[in-house]
Parts: sequence; C-alpha cells; structure tokens
Amino acid sequence: MRSQDDVYFAKVKNDDIVSLKDMKITDVSNLKEETRPTLYRGLKYWGKKPHNIWRDIIKKNTVEGDVVYDPFAGTAITFFESIKIGRKPVVADINPLTLFLVKLYSIDYDIDKIKQIALNIIAKAKTTDLYLNSFVTTCSRCHKKTDIYNYRVFDTIPEEHSYKCKFCGATITEKAQYANCKSNGFNLWKPILDMGQLSSINTSFIKKIGGKNITKLWTDRNIELLSFLFAEIKKIKTKEKDALMFAFLQMVHLTTKMCALRSKKSNRPLSTSWGRPAFLALNSYMEQNPIIQFERAVFGKNGVIECLLSRKTYLPQYRFSTDLKDLNNVDGVVLLKDSKTVVKGFKPQLVITDPPYGSTIQYGELSEVWNIWLQKYDPIYKVNLDKEIIINNKHSIESYIKNMTKVLLNCKLLLYPDGKIIMTFNSNSDRDWEALDLAIKQSDLKVLQKIYQKNCRSSEANVGAIDGIGISDFYLSIGNDIDDGVLYAA
Repeated sequence: MRSQDDVYFAKVKNDDIVSLKDMKITDVSNLKEETRPTLYRGLKYWGKKPHNIWRDIIKKNTVEGDVVYDPFAGTAITFFESIKIGRKPVVADINPLTLFLVKLYSIDYDIDKIKQIALNIIAKAKTTDLYLNSFVTTCSRCHKKTDIYNYRVFDTIPEEHSYKCKFCGATITEKAQYANCKSNGFNLWKPILDMGQLSSINTSFIKKIGGKNITKLWTDRNIELLSFLFAEIKKIKTKEKDALMFAFLQMVHLTTKMCALRSKKSNRPLSTSWGRPAFLALNSYMEQNPIIQFERAVFGKNGVIECLLSRKTYLPQYRFSTDLKDLNNVDGVVLLKDSKTVVKGFKPQLVITDPPYGSTIQYGELSEVWNIWLQKYDPIYKVNLDKEIIINNKHSIESYIKNMTKVLLNCKLLLYPDGKIIMTFNSNSDRDWEALDLAIKQSDLKVLQKIYQKNCRSSEANVGAIDGIGISDFYLSIGNDIDDGVLYAA
C-alpha cells in the first residue's frame, strides 16, 4: 500500500525532473574552513556553517552597504559575518536562540562582574546538602574532600564516578559511593513539557528515561541543581544576567541522560560526547555534575567570558532591531518568526541560507532542551513548533514542499533582478532531495551551480551519517536562466 507521500509525489513529480542528489557537481570548492572564533564555539547547535566560507560568498556577491537576507538564521553566522564586512543583515528564524545570540553579542559587559556573580552562585550551590551528598567525595590519593565530575550510569545505577582532585591533581575513576539520585526538594521552578507529544519520541524512549515530562531527561539531583542555578541567574539585576544565562544554555544539555560514555581506551574519564540529530535514550550514560559544567561554561576555553572577548576582537560594535521599519537606522534586523510568512519592506542583494535538510535533524524538538528554559527566562523567546518547516510524524513531505516553496517565492520577490539565492543542503534521504527539487521547480527557479564543500570538522548531524554527510555540504546557486549563478567569484 502506498503512503500519502507516495501518492503526493506521483501527482506532482514529472519524469524529466533530475534529482538534485544526482545533478552533476559543477565545481569542487578549494576554499578551506578556518578555525572557528570562540564566539561561534560557545553553544552546541546545528548548522554551524564554515564562517570564513560563508563570509567569502557574501563578500563576492555583494558590496558594502548591501542587504543580505537569511530566512533560516540558526546560530546567526549570516548576521555576524555580514556585520563584519559592512553588509546589512536581515535574518529570521523560528528558533529563539538566534535572537538570544544576537542580543547577547550586541552588549558590552563587565567581565569582572560576570566572574564575581558566577563565583558567588557556584559557591552557594556547593553549600547545599544535595551537592554535598551527591557530588563531593574523598580523594583516594590525598584523602581530602574534592568534587565529583561525573557518574558512569549503567541501567539507571551510577556504578562509578570520576574526579580530578583539586588538591593533588590526580584524575581518578572508582566505584561510586552515592548510588541514589534523590532530589533535595528545593521547591523551585522546573520545566514542564509532555515529551509524548513530540514526533521524534516513542514509547520506548519514554520508558527508558522514566516518564513523559522533559524533566526526566535529567536525573532527579541534576534537575534540582539546574533549577537552583536557573533561579539564581533569574535573580540577577544587571545586564550580566544574559551572559550567565548563556553559560547556563552552554551546559544544560551536557547534564542530560543523553551524554554517551567514552570508552575506557580513550582515557578521557572527565568528558563525554553529545551530538544528536534527535532525542536519544541511552542504556548507559554519563551523568555530569551541573555545577562543574556551569563553572566550565563561564571560565573555560570556550566559556562565556572567552566568547565575549572573542566578539569584541572579531566584530565591531553593532545595533540591531526586531522591527524591519528600523532597518535604515540599525546595523541589522532579527525576526523571530517562521520563514514561510511573507516578508516585505526591504531589498536584499543576496539570500544565503542553510535551510532544514528535510528529515535529517529534528531541530525544533531537540532545541527544547535549551528553549524550555529560555522561554521561562524571558517570554519573548517562546517558540511555536507547529510552524516549523521540517519533515517528521507531524509535518508531512507535502507540507515541507509547500512551505519551502513559499520561502523561495518570497525570496525571489524580495531580491533585486540580479540578486542571487545561495543555499546549502545535504541528506541521506532521496525523498529529502526530491522535496527540495519540487520546491525549487514550483518557485519557477532552477539550480544553476552545485558545489561540493568538504569541511574540516564533523557537524552535529554526524550521528548515524553515511557518505560523508556529517562533514560536507552541497552549496546550490538558485536563480533563473539569465542569472550567472556564480557562487565563488574567480
């Protein structure tokens, strides 16, 4: 029996459509990805494009003062790289993380004040009974009290813990002394979300993590300590509040039950791996100490302090707005909205974007790990996942095609006659490619150039990836027959 998607494709697909997946690659990029500035390394999120390649494309297809539009802004690389070279970005994304990052980096903070506030919060957290009973042990070498960095959990039982003694410096993994995961009863706010309503969640996942509410992504003690940190950050009265919230977002996913154990052969007992295209429940996982993770997210080499210092040296000071009416008076605009909504009132010379790759990554649902906290932090960051352009159990291929068509038509309407649309795409699924084929065709556009770009590092989509999808993208220049389709100028 044919699925609804099969029936839809049979109705709309013409035999003469050549799949983009099979389309001849017109060039192989010789541009190399450079090391990312720290401001891009702070937050674990998908779609981090090679910043220097993104900037090169923008620079070669625009001149200073031109407007650049990105309807799927993600981590706001289009915004930041456009600002860096004197272009004026307009970016949109349904995910509030985009707006939060742009707002964060638009402000100059008192670094010393960030340090002092963070140290006070950490010290306060470490005096709680829950922390003392759960994450403090006696070093087996020097016999002094030190902090446990993590537990190695097997079938819900924390069998081992690891630590680096703050006195003798020894890194030790040994049998866990504290086998329970009971909460402290802080009576603080905790996130509420029925995970059974998410399309990427099945009954096996719910059973494995121990319940439907999103709090079950964390152990009882970790959700208590995270709630404690969150409450302390909410109390901050100065602008440094956003910086500490960024540190919280940097580490909140690293304290879930989705943190995989590294093999003992790797000899890295204090670290985990986390890179997920969708929610994943593990039989064995690493339960990381939230307070240690928060401390790293503030003071570590990719922590918020280093991110803010990186922004200061990498980008000029900028002003932004969330209203297109202000475009002439600010350096850029961020729209917290779904990209299929018609946008008017500006004329970009270039559209450059990294859209959802069909069904490859469940961006919106998995982002709830961060956004469930962010929207409680400030209601302006509330997100409606029903408006997401994606393919999953709640969003059909047909709706993906129709919505991507709306986005492309709007971009086509906005652009100057000689403007260009450049996007990246990759997927293991033929259907994802076919869906994009149809969206481009129904927009009366065509792919003029297809360039293969291999990146230096694996993306967060690499889990379960084949054919190099995790370390590569295809860059597509899209336009009409008279467009020269130049991605990289000679």
